Amino acid sequence: MKNILTLILLTLGLAASGQNRKIEFKPDNLNEALTLAKAQHKVVFVDCYTSWCIPCKHMEANVFTVDTVADFFNSTFINMKAEMDKDDRMKALGKTYNIGAYPSYLLLDGDGKLLFKFVGGMSADAFMKKIRSGLKPNNEVAVMDERYESGDRSAGLLRDYALLKVRLQEIPLAKKIDEEFMDRVPLKQIVKKENWALFGKNRYAMYLSEIDTRNFNFLADHWKEFAVENTKDTVDEKLASVYRKIASYALVGYYFKGHPYNKDDFEHYRKQINATDMPDKDQFLVLIDMADAAGKKDLDKVTDLMAKHISGFTEANRRITWDYFTFCSNNRNYKSPRIVEIADLVIKATNNPYLVSTCEMYKKKYTPTDAR
Repeated sequence: MKNILTLILLTLGLAASGQNRKIEFKPDNLNEALTLAKAQHKVVFVDCYTSWCIPCKHMEANVFTVDTVADFFNSTFINMKAEMDKDDRMKALGKTYNIGAYPSYLLLDGDGKLLFKFVGGMSADAFMKKIRSGLKPNNEVAVMDERYESGDRSAGLLRDYALLKVRLQEIPLAKKIDEEFMDRVPLKQIVKKENWALFGKNRYAMYLSEIDTRNFNFLADHWKEFAVENTKDTVDEKLASVYRKIASYALVGYYFKGHPYNKDDFEHYRKQINATDMPDKDQFLVLIDMADAAGKKDLDKVTDLMAKHISGFTEANRRITWDYFTFCSNNRNYKSPRIVEIADLVIKATNNPYLVSTCEMYKKKYTPTDAR
């Protein structure tokens, strides 16, 4: 056994000592890096990071120190680090290359032209795959940049370019390109299935098609046309998700941080919902009524609406219970006896054990001490 343990420790030690190289980041400013790149006929790799970014720290410790990664980068690139939160010199770089997330990685030629860009922490294998794709002249960033800069405004490019900009976290540009798409492309083409990514439930939605966006309002106004191309169930699910989010955000307070209360907003949502053919649209009207009451700070009306309707809600809509309890907690002096009633109603109606557990907790919290 002693010999086996010794062998294991020796193996681990050899493995650890085998990974002893790292990416060498030499220039500390872009001008120097570009000069070296021109002289050595190399590409500049820029690691845009911040001191507080956890994925950045992961890449530094676990990816940049892999021998195969280090060897490739040290032989192929002029490597430069850009600390975006502390180094004032890097602010101009951030503006030039539209840095909106960390880490962001840039490949530049000797003139500073962007050849490729990608974002996020990842494994060494994924990182190398990204880099190798970026070294190809026909990579998606280079190709779409070139097409757009040359004046191409075809529907397919505008759609794909807006989505690319979201993936690169260049959100203002993504929104600008999406606006161009909406301005230029006719209704019959917009609603096609290939364009659904600009409207549906996906990673792009929070930037392009959520609450109070042009895309969402367009979808709500033209849901019938979208349903023909994308199925009614798909369209209904998207509409429902946004109306639930409006109610959720209103109850927990997020909505009114970005949207000062305006009763016309809620009238607008009601008109949208009434014009749809969503299943359970009456429930969505109740959710909007609750959101409206929350905006008016009418706590009792929110509670009365919950007590009257929560038992008949679908399980998906019943999730508003979590937001309702947050709403009650945020209004610390609010002690309506109906809160306990609502907890009991949800416990009887739901099949979600986590929601039952939450209701039990809030039931205990709001039950008067002398009644326990």
